[in-house]
Amino acid sequence: MTDSPYSPSRDTRSSTLSIVALALAIILPLVGFVLGLFARAKSKASGSPTVVANTAVVIGALLSVVWTIAIVLLVGFGGVLSGGPAPRTPDTATPSESTPPSGSASGDELVIEVTSERELDAATLAAARTALSFYAENAGIEVIDVTETDADALAVTFGADATSADVAAFARAVSTPAAEGFYAVDAVHPATGGADLGDGSTTPPCDALRFGPMTVEGHVLACDEAMVTQLLLPSSARLVGNAIAEVEVSGDVVTVTLSDAAAAEFAAWTREASDATAPGNQIALVDFIGVISAPTVAEELAGEFQISGATLDAELLAARLQLLSSGVSFTAR
Repeated sequence: MTDSPYSPSRDTRSSTLSIVALALAIILPLVGFVLGLFARAKSKASGSPTVVANTAVVIGALLSVVWTIAIVLLVGFGGVLSGGPAPRTPDTATPSESTPPSGSASGDELVIEVTSERELDAATLAAARTALSFYAENAGIEVIDVTETDADALAVTFGADATSADVAAFARAVSTPAAEGFYAVDAVHPATGGADLGDGSTTPPCDALRFGPMTVEGHVLACDEAMVTQLLLPSSARLVGNAIAEVEVSGDVVTVTLSDAAAAEFAAWTREASDATAPGNQIALVDFIGVISAPTVAEELAGEFQISGATLDAELLAARLQLLSSGVSFTAR
């Protein structure tokens, strides 16, 4: 028998798969890339050439990257167009300070009558505007403007998102504040509340005090401006707010001077507090918004003291102290 030469046929399926992968790499790069990897593996296993499969892998990978970058740029460019401010033309007037912010249409308006134990001058009304604006902001209510309607009244214009319940709570809280003046400190609690009041009830969290101090079981509960600490205070102030005779601002330092009558009481109080243990060594100055300051007393103080701090808003602090000093009260109409 004569031996005839024999060459095994190569697997044509792998070459077909490579061609399909190359075509898909151009149309659907990611699919072509994956299929090219599979075709290359099949070709290697069958001993077929891998040139076409390798080409599909390279083209699929490159085009996948190109398409990904293009999509990212397209999405990002589209976001700028939809989220950016509208272009201004030279004829467009610049909005005035009284113009409501974009997207913040005016809502309810509340007229608040302002009364004072001392002269109700322009400075006191300006302090009331500052304090009321901050109070609303602290309570999470948008206020567009606070304007003077006449010599003894302010109009508070709320944003459209302010609910009628928010406006009613605002009016009720400023008209009947739970605390104003200088208080001894009975206890200090974290903002989360939950402290035992001794009768089975517990203190609510500071989030529940966004409209200022509240009365709880014969005590006053007030939170600091940052809403991180709550103070349990007696039901009445030891010195009322109008014990403050003068308020002076110098940079980030606010100097408070008490009246002659209050100075003697304050000196005796601070002398006692300096020898007491915490929290009896603290004195809290509180208004309708919350705790203004609650320092630890280290020594007897006469009729003058200072409040300072790197993050202190001296203008706001002076406004709040001015209202206390003048014995200002609000009545919502």
